[in-house]
Amino acid sequence: MVHFFAFATPRHCSSIPFALIAGLATPLVLLAAPGAIANDFEVCTSRLIEAGIDGSEAAGACGKALHPADLSSCTLDVVGVADVDVEQALLACQSDRRPQELATCVSDIHQSLEIASSTVVLNNCRRSVLPTRFADCVVGVATAATLTPAESMSRCSAAGYRPEDVAPTFIFSR
Repeated sequence: MVHFFAFATPRHCSSIPFALIAGLATPLVLLAAPGAIANDFEVCTSRLIEAGIDGSEAAGACGKALHPADLSSCTLDVVGVADVDVEQALLACQSDRRPQELATCVSDIHQSLEIASSTVVLNNCRRSVLPTRFADCVVGVATAATLTPAESMSRCSAAGYRPEDVAPTFIFSR
């Protein structure tokens, strides 16, 4: 048994330096990563403040965002193309799970059609599950059928399967 402890001790001792190196390397990686992430939050907040959003509101919006750069880009892109308030654009971009596609939807519709109400376009793009596809539908239908943008948005929003009178999966017995 003494012989067993003699062989076990060097093996345990040799693993200690590797554990220390691994333990020291992890905090160095963690220290480097937050700087890159925090920079995205800083850029988002400063871009929104420059656009006219209150500092605390911009900080809250960027702080809650999963991808803050996408949030600020969406907001600025929508404001640059549509005739909406910065607050409206920020709210729409915050509530959409695909903010870049939302901005593309608003931009595509505004560039292709004559729009009477930018707020209607923004709200319809925000409600769409696939904003880019919705924009393609609106522009295509309006162009081909010579419909107004409001009519084409209504038709593209109503497209799809709506289950009615669906049979239950179980039977009630009374």
